[in-house]
Amino acid sequence: RAVLCLAFGETIVWAGLYYIFPALLLNWETGEGWSKTALTAAFAGALLVSAVLSPFSGRLIDRGHGPRLMTAATLLGAAMIALLPFAPSLPVFAIIWLVIGAAMSGALYEPCFALITRTRGAEARKSITLVTLVAGLAGTLSFPLNHWIAESLGWHAAAWTFAALIAGLAAPLIHLGAGALERG
Repeated sequence: RAVLCLAFGETIVWAGLYYIFPALLLNWETGEGWSKTALTAAFAGALLVSAVLSPFSGRLIDRGHGPRLMTAATLLGAAMIALLPFAPSLPVFAIIWLVIGAAMSGALYEPCFALITRTRGAEARKSITLVTLVAGLAGTLSFPLNHWIAESLGWHAAAWTFAALIAGLAAPLIHLGAGALERG
């Protein structure tokens, strides 16, 4: 059950923190008038921040703080996605994405797999495979749902919907799953 909680939580986190970018890119380009190059640079910056902070996340997981880290990072990501519609300019939008990158470092596959490996040892492979198979559907969730909401209600509503999904579903699932693994 713990691994299933993580698997479904990761699906929502990936859909809302990672795949939301390509799913809404054209909406930001046309609706806000920002260039695709500049928008993509903001996302690349988020990935860079995630990569730089990942060793810190790994150390926290190694010290037994995985459930708190992953839950807090997921909630931080939800808050930042919720703030995207309030960005008054491209620089502010980019700064929000940099903070989303920090959230990614504690919420995506790497910390999840580190926690599973640390708590499951030799049994980790099956759990990692399950999480990967389930969370592999994140793009399938993100693209049509974001498209439908953005077309019906605008990209702001799509961002707020995913922020709510991340905070209301993913964070509790990750908290439950990671906590159960940590307790053993």
